[in-house]
Amino acid sequence: MKAAYVKAPFHFEVRDVSLRDIKPDEVLVKVMACGVCGHDMILAGGAADKIQPFGHEIAGVIERVGALVRHVAPGDKVVLESGTFDRFSAHSRNGRVDLDNKGPNFWLKDNDTMGFAERIIVPMETCVKFDGISFAAASLVEPLGVAVDLVKTADIRLNNDVLVIGLGPIGLMALRLARALGARKVYGAELSVAQARCALARRWGADAIIHPDREKLTEYAFARGGVDRVLVTAPPKTIPDAIKVSNVGGIIAFLGIDYGPEGQVTFDSNIFHVNKLQLRSSFASPALFFPECLDLIQAGIVNTAELVTSTFALDGLAEGIRHFRDDRANAIKAVMVAGEAAR
Repeated sequence: MKAAYVKAPFHFEVRDVSLRDIKPDEVLVKVMACGVCGHDMILAGGAADKIQPFGHEIAGVIERVGALVRHVAPGDKVVLESGTFDRFSAHSRNGRVDLDNKGPNFWLKDNDTMGFAERIIVPMETCVKFDGISFAAASLVEPLGVAVDLVKTADIRLNNDVLVIGLGPIGLMALRLARALGARKVYGAELSVAQARCALARRWGADAIIHPDREKLTEYAFARGGVDRVLVTAPPKTIPDAIKVSNVGGIIAFLGIDYGPEGQVTFDSNIFHVNKLQLRSSFASPALFFPECLDLIQAGIVNTAELVTSTFALDGLAEGIRHFRDDRANAIKAVMVAGEAAR
């Protein structure tokens, strides 16, 4: 079977590999679709110290199950949780499975493949059955779960004014959910070059789009002077501005990623203190809410077809990812699909 690997910044290799035997609590999945995540782009663009497989937004069909597997069977369509909780941990036993990310996952040291491959071996706990939507749509359940976690963390209430900073796929889905939850005003902030993302945000209910490369976010004339909730899917350096535009009692929910000095921020603690603000971390590990996300897609609340702007086959992975990287005006979401999934 074939699997793709990152060799050097935006240089990939698709090679023939052999998989080990599955264990009694594992499942062999034929990959039918795998989305390209921002984390994948960071990995692809970085100086990897070793050749490594990648891809974790996976939907596929079960081909074989281990002797202990009961909840899924060969032929089932499944979407894969990228990480699970340890059901025996103290956090889980105390009812906080969301605090434990030490459960079985497919980021395993003895795994030769991940999502950008023809097949992958995964723990049985990661498999969630689905039907009624395409494999490409199902591959977006994992990032939709991230958006759901962000929105839940922000505790959006009816009549809140909401700002979403960063209109990538997760930010767009979070914006759509904020509108569905009854936000009074929804604003998006994104660079002006990202034309397709900004246009989709408007179709999905944004009242206004702010372009930080053209105007200062802190000088924008919000209807209430500021906003009640801020959802940050952009790098950490945007947090200080999120704090400045928050109304009294506001909540800032954050999941952006950066590393080194760029991962550190400073802000005026007096503004934070006097305005009674809250800064909350959203980290969707373990991956939760998959059944809820499947319902949101099936109900049409999140139209995944509008998010997927390009697809490619495994053999065309290098070209597909580079095209997605370079098409900043039109790119929203890229998904690798198997031949039969594309039909």
